[in-house]
Amino acid sequence: MEVTKMPISQFLQGQSKTFVIPVFQRDYAWKIFNCEKLWSDLHDLKSLKREDHFLGTIVTIGQGFDTYSVIDGQQRLTTVSILLIALYNYLKQTENKDGKLKMLEDQVLDFLVNKYADDEDKKIRLKPNKSDKSDFAKLFEHQEHWQHSSNIISNYDFFYRKIQSNQIGPRELFDLYNKIKIVLINLDSKTDDPQLIFESLNSTGVGLTAGDLIRNYILMDLEPNTQDRFFNKYWIQIEKLTSNLPEFIRNYLIFKTQTSIKKDDVYSEFKILAKNHFQNDKENILKDLIYYAGIYSTITQIESHEKTEINENLSNLNKIEFSVCIPFLFDLFTDFDKKIITEETIIEVLKTVESYAFRKMLVDNSTQGLNKLFVTLSKELKKHTQWKEQYIELLNFTLLEKRGSQRFPTDSEFETALINKEIYKLQSKNRNYLLETLENFKCAYRVNLDDLTIEHILPQKITEQWKKKLGKNWQEIHNKYLHTLGNLSLTGNNTKLSNLSFEEKKKIDLQTSKLKLNFQLDKQEDWNESEILARAKSLIVDALKIWRFPTTTFRIEEPEETICDLSSEDQFSNTKPTSIIFGNNNPIQITTWREILRFVCEFLYEFSPTEFNAIRQSTEFAYYFDEKKPMMAKLEFSKDLYVECQLSANMIFSFLSRLCKKIGYDPELIQITLKAAPEKNMTN
Repeated sequence: MEVTKMPISQFLQGQSKTFVIPVFQRDYAWKIFNCEKLWSDLHDLKSLKREDHFLGTIVTIGQGFDTYSVIDGQQRLTTVSILLIALYNYLKQTENKDGKLKMLEDQVLDFLVNKYADDEDKKIRLKPNKSDKSDFAKLFEHQEHWQHSSNIISNYDFFYRKIQSNQIGPRELFDLYNKIKIVLINLDSKTDDPQLIFESLNSTGVGLTAGDLIRNYILMDLEPNTQDRFFNKYWIQIEKLTSNLPEFIRNYLIFKTQTSIKKDDVYSEFKILAKNHFQNDKENILKDLIYYAGIYSTITQIESHEKTEINENLSNLNKIEFSVCIPFLFDLFTDFDKKIITEETIIEVLKTVESYAFRKMLVDNSTQGLNKLFVTLSKELKKHTQWKEQYIELLNFTLLEKRGSQRFPTDSEFETALINKEIYKLQSKNRNYLLETLENFKCAYRVNLDDLTIEHILPQKITEQWKKKLGKNWQEIHNKYLHTLGNLSLTGNNTKLSNLSFEEKKKIDLQTSKLKLNFQLDKQEDWNESEILARAKSLIVDALKIWRFPTTTFRIEEPEETICDLSSEDQFSNTKPTSIIFGNNNPIQITTWREILRFVCEFLYEFSPTEFNAIRQSTEFAYYFDEKKPMMAKLEFSKDLYVECQLSANMIFSFLSRLCKKIGYDPELIQITLKAAPEKNMTN
């Protein structure tokens, strides 16, 4: 095995060299966003005047004279080759070029073909696998309007358009190409096992976390003295303030960008923020990180807030582990720190968020979908000019306007759940939080649940004496109410009480208990269905005061536009789209759902033509794309490609959401602006 760091141009140099992608390798899979990243890296290489750019590792094994089988790194190698073909074709198409550009054209071509090969098939030096070979060969004859039938053609078109825009001149681009470095691992077929080496490179070892990568990114290119100073002054403190550094940075990025960020994308998104927002000023980045690390520390209870009531409310959110609201709380506490909102306001906001979260957990058994809401909640509030003066009113109004999976559960839904749900079977954090909060509501002395256990008044293991007390319907009553709120209490005598009769439990514990949850239980003559329901309803009186349903007097005269993304679970009948946004691109103005269908299909097709073509021929999606069957109404989204468009708004939305997930594009990155449709235009 030989391991060498070298420019990729050195690796490709030599007209007689041939690089074969083995048949067992997957098809070429890099998408537009991968190419955008490479182009951005080249642009940084130019603007920041760096010496080189490390592309990654390429593993080869010799197959004879100057022929190499590419075991790993085929995606990188193919992409660089596509970039070179785009540069060659651009130079070839350039009219009236001088001698230097003609020489450059010949230089580029030398990296791509063996001009002296007798067999035409042997001229192209990179040999993709069978699926990609034909499309790769097509690239050498440039066409103005490609049919994007594969990722190879789509990515070529991307690079060609970039070169055509002259952001980086041809000579300059070639110089940057010569600065791209790789680590070449050339295996010996007699002594090395390619499979073992491939597995070692791709699946073993402890990978760097996003926090490690970000620390290195910030500090690595600084002078040693500056590195030490920044590390001690900022980075150590940031780590102390955040128990989970990657999760802190992910929430920080969500807050800063107001878009959802996946865990795997934290490092790449951080680099984009550092470049675009901070112009890579490392100290300013660290100053901002340490400021929000302090807020994060308070929110997550690593450090306590100096205001007791604020701290108690934050503690409650941590007990139910409602972390999806952290990006919103970053914004909230920033405004509080700037004295834009008051202490009273922040307490009310935290109580509302807590009520919203707990009601959702109890009524819907989940808070799924709320992460999207809290990503943009502060933006929704601040689009109103009066947000500083009417923060609570606007928050309540905004939450009450939510529908579907984001709706605020009503008092009626909350009460029904408290009566009928098997509270004892909830996750322990939610069950304990409910009972502890009810116990301590308006009590001078707080009770810690750690010293107590949950008591089933009607016992889990029912005795003959209990059956007799409950009557002939004892089985139904026991099954229905055993684990519900009305039958649960707290005790320090759980082992003593066990399966005893109600009268014995009163004597041992309930008559002497100081716990609020046991108040008046000693005066009960019997314990049956009616008593269990009555107790549940009495506890609900307090529950509705603790976890309040918001009210607001705020009104909007004209119906406002709302923003949703393709992962939403809302209903879209009687809505009219006004714009669509793909990722961080500018909005596209639209007026119909059919336009959404066309734009999204077109975008996803360009995102990955290879996968799109496979998907549209699959059983799951054949109904929408199968041109052999008579379509009710067809819509062209790319040249000679059609999709069924006789669909309702809800059907279009559901179809596009599934299509995004199938092709591997996050549906949250496609946002649609909607407004209520006039009554006379309620049809799609």
